[in-house]
Amino acid sequence: MTASRRLSALDGLRGLAALGVVAYHYVDRPAYYGLLGVELFFVISGFVILMTLERVKSLTEFVIGRAARLYPAYWLSIGVAGLFLWVTDQTTGRTILINATMLQAFLYAPNIVSPYWSLAYELVFYATMAVIFKISQLQNIDAISIAWLTLMILLRGAILLSGHGWGFYNDWMVQSLLMPQFGHLFIAGMMLYRIRTGRAKKLTCLALILAVFYSLFGRPDWAHISPTLYFLVNAAFITAVWAASSDRASLLATPLLVGVGVCSYSLYLLHVPVKLVLSHLFGQLSGQPWFVIAVLFPAAIGTAVVSRRYIEQPVQLWARKMITPARMVDERRPSITPTTGGR
Repeated sequence: MTASRRLSALDGLRGLAALGVVAYHYVDRPAYYGLLGVELFFVISGFVILMTLERVKSLTEFVIGRAARLYPAYWLSIGVAGLFLWVTDQTTGRTILINATMLQAFLYAPNIVSPYWSLAYELVFYATMAVIFKISQLQNIDAISIAWLTLMILLRGAILLSGHGWGFYNDWMVQSLLMPQFGHLFIAGMMLYRIRTGRAKKLTCLALILAVFYSLFGRPDWAHISPTLYFLVNAAFITAVWAASSDRASLLATPLLVGVGVCSYSLYLLHVPVKLVLSHLFGQLSGQPWFVIAVLFPAAIGTAVVSRRYIEQPVQLWARKMITPARMVDERRPSITPTTGGR
């Protein structure tokens, strides 16, 4: 999937995921399970990142592309939320600067707004996949995924059977090294991409099945999602990504959903800063249901569209121009040995 050949139904799914998260933050309890939109994002991310790594020519190209994708809208979000929280004495300049690196979770610093938490898992996944790409093992991603899932299953199983180890499980270093809470979702997305490209093997199907049933461990973190519900929701998400990526979900490709999906990253990052500012400006009116529908939702979507059009797209275009000369040089260079797994 390049910028010019997007899978529209996947964009539609992104739109639904983003709207679910926005609803959760805007209306709270009535839309509580909208928080699970993040799980859908993780499945899609697994699909897209494996696809991206198989298309880039070098690790540098991947890193530049990801940085151009992640940081522009993120810095806009940091600027809006950080300035507001700093002016209103709700955070410090140091915390804002640490957040600007996107590495706050690894430095044990708080997120200045809650949606940032998921970006740490994305970064861990990107770094893991970058290493696999660097050592030319993408062709073995099915076996690697099974090994990864096995380690997660052993950890979660031991904790459940013993009733001990939750402190260890919740430690961020364990979460970042092994990702026992969300790793299966990235794996499911990657296996769906293998299926989509006609390269599914027995190991691919086994990894996908294990990833689906791994959700039966539930989500015991702050969200407190029961095993049964977590399994059913994630199974539905994985099925939806399969359907969207195999042209079996044309209803998801409606212009409205696709439009929201295209700017879903900006919407995810900016909807809370928009709420902070507008709730402060409108005071008690911001607590009214009509305010959420008539003001907050349109303002968040409008801000996301502007961010996508005037910040995300120009930076990504600039990044592609930087990458293109390097790719041309690389393609002209004679190959000494065949490469595997890194294309």
